[in-house]
Amino acid sequence: MARVVVCGYMVRYPLAGMLLAYLQYVLGLVRLGHEVLYFEESGWDRSCYNPVDNTSTDDPDYGLTNLRNILSSFGANPPVAYFSRQSERLYGLSWDELRDFFRHADLLLNIGGVCWTPDFLLCKRRALVDMDPFFTQIGRMGVEGFDHYDTYFSYGVNIGRPACSIPTRGIQWHPIVPPVVCDLWSNQGTPVDPSDGTRPFTTIANWSAYGGATYNGEQYGQKDVEFERMESLPGRVSQKLELALSGAGTDTVSRLRNAGWSIRNSLDVTLKLSDYQSYIADSRGEFSVAKNAYVKTRSGWFSDRTVCYLASGRPVVLQDSGFSDWLPTGKGVLAFRSVEEAAHCIDEVNANYATHAQEAKNIADSIFGHQHVLTALLRTTL
Repeated sequence: MARVVVCGYMVRYPLAGMLLAYLQYVLGLVRLGHEVLYFEESGWDRSCYNPVDNTSTDDPDYGLTNLRNILSSFGANPPVAYFSRQSERLYGLSWDELRDFFRHADLLLNIGGVCWTPDFLLCKRRALVDMDPFFTQIGRMGVEGFDHYDTYFSYGVNIGRPACSIPTRGIQWHPIVPPVVCDLWSNQGTPVDPSDGTRPFTTIANWSAYGGATYNGEQYGQKDVEFERMESLPGRVSQKLELALSGAGTDTVSRLRNAGWSIRNSLDVTLKLSDYQSYIADSRGEFSVAKNAYVKTRSGWFSDRTVCYLASGRPVVLQDSGFSDWLPTGKGVLAFRSVEEAAHCIDEVNANYATHAQEAKNIADSIFGHQHVLTALLRTTL
């Protein structure tokens, strides 16, 4: 058994999609029998978002309560600590208790690099999990404390390979994929009738997130760039396509609807974890693009959202970010590079739905299951 400090972004931004990206590490490690402490710090002013009243403040109470309730609902009660730089207040533990755990921890796992405090140096070993390949390597994300890790992981599985253009910064980036706790998803919703064409292919996405970046004189963008390339897709298939979007302006939403896309506000399905699970379970599958930077660099990135669709037995049709270099595709996971290929993939799923649905579950368990991903992570770091 290992003692692991997990750091993330669940208190400050407690919407289901973001929360699950970190939650499945915590739950997965707990279920493997490890002793886990979850720690988060404020990072910047007014970083705590309360989605109920749509405010951003320095008060973490909503996020802390929400996180503790969710952990408890899954039978997990690891200690949760939060430090506010603004008030210099530590929530959940005393400083003596927190520092004692740090000193005796086998590993500090900083997921996304969204937290940093000098007290992390008390931990024997520290690992960074880069969730945002290219943007991390060019210094856009995870900057604070970057040089103080023993091991570096990345969802950019292809980093260091000849076909991937992401700079390594002289670091060995160990490949890792998003872990999924499959039983969180296996009993959600009712099975999809293969002949039921009324359920849409869906995805949950931020249209342009924090914007693009220029590197060596070249522009690298977000999902908006790639979605615009797929705008005509609804006219090429009989399948209903729905996007649960945040960050898209009214002109963009109007244009997409005119092209045949069904659009809804992502907050409708991300405010509560149960709503997020139901939304995925009620989908026929997922259709999604990747961030332009992930595609352009052939990063090999795979989505922490998509693994939830797979674990729910929902086939996925995804823009190829280079993941076809390491992940078997064609059944359960179908990769496309053009709007024509995307239409063909959707038609293929619908023609052989039961086969693709079963293979989706198989892939979730055999490749992305927390028992495989997290055991390999600990083996690499300890």
